[in-house]
Amino acid sequence: MGGLHPVNIITDQDQAMQIAILSVFIYTILRNCRWHIMQKQQQEIGPFIAKHEELRKDFNEIVDYSLTPAEFEARWAEMIVKHDVSQNKHLMDLYGIRDHFVPAYFMNCFFPFLQTTAHSEGFNAVLKKYTTPHGNLLHFFKQYMKLQEKIDCTEDHNEFEGDDKTLRVWGDFPMEEQMLKTYTIPIFRKFQEELRKITSYNVMLLHDGTYEVSPITGYCFGYGRRSYIVTTDLPQQIYNYECCKFSRDGILCCHVMKVMSAVGAVLEMPQHYILPRWCIPPPNVVPPEPVAIPEPSQKLSRKDMRLLRYGNLTNYFAKLAVGVVASEKTNEVAEKHLRALEAELKEMKKSSADALKEKKRKKQVQQEAEDPDTRNPPIDPNKHGVDQTGPSSSNPTAQQNRAARDPPMTVTKGRPGEKRKKSGLHLKSTKKTGVCGVCGDAGHTADSCPKRIAHRENATEKLLFG
Repeated sequence: MGGLHPVNIITDQDQAMQIAILSVFIYTILRNCRWHIMQKQQQEIGPFIAKHEELRKDFNEIVDYSLTPAEFEARWAEMIVKHDVSQNKHLMDLYGIRDHFVPAYFMNCFFPFLQTTAHSEGFNAVLKKYTTPHGNLLHFFKQYMKLQEKIDCTEDHNEFEGDDKTLRVWGDFPMEEQMLKTYTIPIFRKFQEELRKITSYNVMLLHDGTYEVSPITGYCFGYGRRSYIVTTDLPQQIYNYECCKFSRDGILCCHVMKVMSAVGAVLEMPQHYILPRWCIPPPNVVPPEPVAIPEPSQKLSRKDMRLLRYGNLTNYFAKLAVGVVASEKTNEVAEKHLRALEAELKEMKKSSADALKEKKRKKQVQQEAEDPDTRNPPIDPNKHGVDQTGPSSSNPTAQQNRAARDPPMTVTKGRPGEKRKKSGLHLKSTKKTGVCGVCGDAGHTADSCPKRIAHRENATEKLLFG
């Protein structure tokens, strides 16, 4: 980060992370994610607050719309006394960490349109759809490349819609036309939301340069039921306001614009209320040169190197395609070079295959030259019944064909053996071993059984003397 500390950081309630951040970034303002805190406390105090509707309204009003820490402290004490919840442990726990999540303690800190870690949590949820906790590093890299490709496609689609769509102004204020040409599309839409809210307020002059802006119907979304004080210095075009919208989000609030419309200062937005980070970059801005990715110190496998090259080329061609699709001429030039590239790659692939075949042929010739017996093995004429003096002995091809070789290995024919696992009952033999099958006595078999031999002798005698 160039030796600079971040100004503001928002995290969850992990203690180890908080200690590490505060010890390293000593000038950084740390804020806890409000969504995590309220989601955790919802399980504890949710049923209790659901039974007390007035307590729920007062609780949300105090947390959301208190402007200063002193105001929050006073209104919280009034709520505790009014609803008699001083003994509620969970409310006391929330009060103990009030300076970590309540907006009143961060009114002048730049957290643009953000009170939670929803962006990172959303990315974590998307990442979990593509990866599994049991996958290896290579699988994670492949899935991350797919996710990155989807994100790039979504960004290109949004950019295309942004370039293609024509936004309309809401009112007749000249400063709205100015902001349309100055702000990016998402920020201009937020600016329009604030501009529309001026119809929800009345403005009243209290004294010289001080105005009170109060809601017409008693409530305005995002600002509650309270009234706001705005002080002005018209010659210097400076406005002081209680909601601190510009300090938090970087755009003016509806209260200031209501006063501007009341005094007629709507021709142009003062430049000191326009943040450059929300503006459309000028066309003459040159993007920085891409930094070359250093080669890894350890040797990667072929598959990893292919993935690395694939990622680099994909990013390069994606950036190149943005300028190619600008006109038909650039598209034709790109297609011409792509066809030439494809033809050159085919030729390179073919030459590589031919070189590999030639290398294998030379290797085979070299092996035959080093060991001639493998090509023409000696043949025993007495054993094979071959007469070497015959006409076939002069033909080396015939001698090579007569060389005896091992037959090729084949799979055993017939029904394959059973592969299922057998239980102990099946493994135990059902036949009685060591017992004669004729007389049932042990010590001999059926072939050597005396009864069977005697029966044979009697049968022979009957045959001879019968």
